[in-house]
Amino acid sequence: MGRPKADEQGAPEKMQQTFWRLMEVKSYAQITVSDITRESGLNRSAFYYHYTSIPELADDAIAALYAKSNVAAFIVHLIRQPDDVDAISDYGKRLTDPEYLDCIHKLMLIAGPHGSAGLVRQLKSFVIDIWLSSIGVPPESLSPVQRITAEFAASGILGMLSSVQGMLESKTFDPDWISQSPVPRTVSQLVHSLKEQ
Repeated sequence: MGRPKADEQGAPEKMQQTFWRLMEVKSYAQITVSDITRESGLNRSAFYYHYTSIPELADDAIAALYAKSNVAAFIVHLIRQPDDVDAISDYGKRLTDPEYLDCIHKLMLIAGPHGSAGLVRQLKSFVIDIWLSSIGVPPESLSPVQRITAEFAASGILGMLSSVQGMLESKTFDPDWISQSPVPRTVSQLVHSLKEQ
């Protein structure tokens, strides 16, 4: 297999992008190696050279998404101090930025109807780990009640982002909706309460 030119995508990147496109139209459980190779224009040998299975490709695609600095920054931004009005009103601005929109779209593909329970658990763990790191709480120090609180907060944010995704798709999104919504403030309070328990 030849090496891609500097301005060309490599096979793993093509397959990852294909994975995201397929997640828009098929459930995760229905995506096959044949779908990936047909849609990416690559052959099965290329697939198996890089991956052993669809779950391995999914893990790689999701890891690449999580590695983008704007994803982690966005997730941390969601739990600014509850009284930080500027941060809360800034959500609307961030949600009109194409990079954030792409990240939110992919996060919602994971958490949406085409995702899977395993992918959602992985996403919630990622969100919770970022939050805990940002407030200086080691994950292993959480009590069962704190773990439930963190899970509840992550579910709330994912639910809010799912609503935003639906509004964006139907072209009814109003950036002021976020600043008026109690969800970011409530989630922020819940996450910051983990430091005090």
